[in-house]
Amino acid sequence: MERKPVGKKAEPTQEELEFIYERLGRLSDQELLEEMQDTEFPLRSLGFIKRRRRENNAAKKVLQELIRKQIDPVIIKRKEQHFDHLADIAKALLSGNLANVTAKSTKTGDQFDIFEYSFWEGGAGQGITRKQLSDMLERNIESLSEQPNDAHDLDYFLYHLIAEYPEVKSKGFDKFAEENPYELIDILRLLVRRKTFEGTCPVCEGWR
Repeated sequence: MERKPVGKKAEPTQEELEFIYERLGRLSDQELLEEMQDTEFPLRSLGFIKRRRRENNAAKKVLQELIRKQIDPVIIKRKEQHFDHLADIAKALLSGNLANVTAKSTKTGDQFDIFEYSFWEGGAGQGITRKQLSDMLERNIESLSEQPNDAHDLDYFLYHLIAEYPEVKSKGFDKFAEENPYELIDILRLLVRRKTFEGTCPVCEGWR
């Protein structure tokens, strides 16, 4: 059965693109077009092959740059140092032993007080309210913000935090800390342990 020619708007299938890309390095546009005549793929024009070659060249250039950044030892070292510093910011936000806070449920009659937490220090636990917990977080945030250099570092940290936790952006960092202090503490503890961060900030946007 004779294949019908197709127009420029017809999208090539993945199989057709794989067939073309595998041969671009060793065949000219005309040779590739002739080889396609013996396949079940639609009839294509020389211009179609030329467009695929341009797309392939552009994609290869982008991928080569991405690979270079991933294996460049200087960039790898900078990224490690940057992530270590961001983890230090997260640790500073947990100052005052906030890393040792746990959630608890205190039974009062038939009701559970979900706004109570345990603050552990020296092996002993002390119950605190959500308001007290958010106040402690707010003091740590203010302490970082009052230092010129740390204030910029906190801004860079927030770029990464928001990239992974968009709800922080929707509420605003201070509001999120006020309304969800334990959730924020959990996030900060994870980031301190993991020492890897999503997204980019003005410091590292050219490294990825």
